[in-house]
Amino acid sequence: MRLGKGLKKSVKMWFQARWVRAGLLRMSFLLAALIITPTLQAAEQVSSVRVWNAPDHTRVVFDLTGPITHHLFTLDAPDRVVIDIPNAVKTQALDLVDFKGGPLVNMRSAPQANGDLRVVLDLDRRLNPKSFLLKPSDQYGHRLVIDLEKVGGQVATPAKPSAPVTASTSKPKSYSSMGNGRDIVVAIDAGHGGEDPGAIGPSGTREKDVVLQISRRIYNVLQAEQGIKPVLIRTGDYFVPLATRRETARRRHNADLFISIHADAFDNHRARGASVFALSRRGATSTLARVLAEQENQSDAIGGVQIDNADEMVTSVIYDLAMEGSMEHSIKVGSMVLREMGGVTHLHKKHLEQAGFAVLKSPDIPSILVETGFISNPAEERNLKSKDHQVKLSRAIGRGIITYFDQHPPPGTYFAARKQQRDSQQHRIARGETLSEIAQRYRVDLAALMQYNQLKTTDLIREGQVLRIPHS
Repeated sequence: MRLGKGLKKSVKMWFQARWVRAGLLRMSFLLAALIITPTLQAAEQVSSVRVWNAPDHTRVVFDLTGPITHHLFTLDAPDRVVIDIPNAVKTQALDLVDFKGGPLVNMRSAPQANGDLRVVLDLDRRLNPKSFLLKPSDQYGHRLVIDLEKVGGQVATPAKPSAPVTASTSKPKSYSSMGNGRDIVVAIDAGHGGEDPGAIGPSGTREKDVVLQISRRIYNVLQAEQGIKPVLIRTGDYFVPLATRRETARRRHNADLFISIHADAFDNHRARGASVFALSRRGATSTLARVLAEQENQSDAIGGVQIDNADEMVTSVIYDLAMEGSMEHSIKVGSMVLREMGGVTHLHKKHLEQAGFAVLKSPDIPSILVETGFISNPAEERNLKSKDHQVKLSRAIGRGIITYFDQHPPPGTYFAARKQQRDSQQHRIARGETLSEIAQRYRVDLAALMQYNQLKTTDLIREGQVLRIPHS
């Protein structure tokens, strides 16, 4: 059948309109999909969970695929902490948590009707939870940190250094069993820990592990020395903020010396050698010193700390004004430690270096940082894991500390009383006496006796001359 021209035109227009409507319908479905898809993709996941048990708190860290918000509350009978995370989905990571024998005994999770993910921490006692979010830093992405603190305890933050946390307990300024002067307190700080592994060697050795082992060995060396009481700032694998480390030494232990133990890392795997650093307020003494200080100062961001930059700046200015005296002695003790270490290991530089290490900013305690070697160097990584090498290093560091306090003992200490007694021991030469006889009588080395009295030959003595007797 043949259609008229008008009818043909009407039919054509009808088909065109229908095609346009179909196209618009398809576009509307596509736009709807584009709008809905981001909402579905925005749901974040918990990719892993880590638990760290410290003496005064337990830290739970949730690794996240992106930024979140959260709401936290507690329940009792039994004790629980509940975390609601909007627009998040449950993953297997929440069922594979190592609780490490602490107060956190179980973790449960389930999606809620409103779309939230609810995570429940089952506790064996009542704890005070504190939570905060961390943005991506170093090897970590977004994190949710839950600190479960002991009820009634206080945990210091970098912004409030007056409320320290300690990893061990000690009486302030203990006294020697001889009753003639108190013990010198040496605070030994094993760097990094917990969330912050520090540098990692080519074969996977973690800085936080080897420096804790070396710190324990230094503790044993000093513990055997009468008149010295060592304390460990970190006793296990958990994170301690930088300011808390120095404030623990100052306020809890009232320490006479703070020594922080680390291991270097550098892009060039041939870099090697141990170093000793003191604080600098005028810039680093070398490019490497500046780079290392920047790396070590990132510990708070990696380990997980909320920092109030304004308060930290005010605290830093106040501390700077009081540091001159302690920095002078930091350089002295650091130089002695470096000299002793040079006898047992290769030194990166044969002089003490200085840089702006945050952990050394104690206004009234000599403080040094020891880099025991380059863990990024395969040969030194093997050394740092070696028991024999660790023992040699710890003995050398211990000798440097003891030598320093022998020469510069704090007033009122056993070392000060011993030095006074040693310096006051004198001998008046009688007719016919020789230096060798005097040395034998006091059981001291002849060369040491001569050096102590600035004698170049044995015949430069006379009757009635007074000799000072060195400590045997």
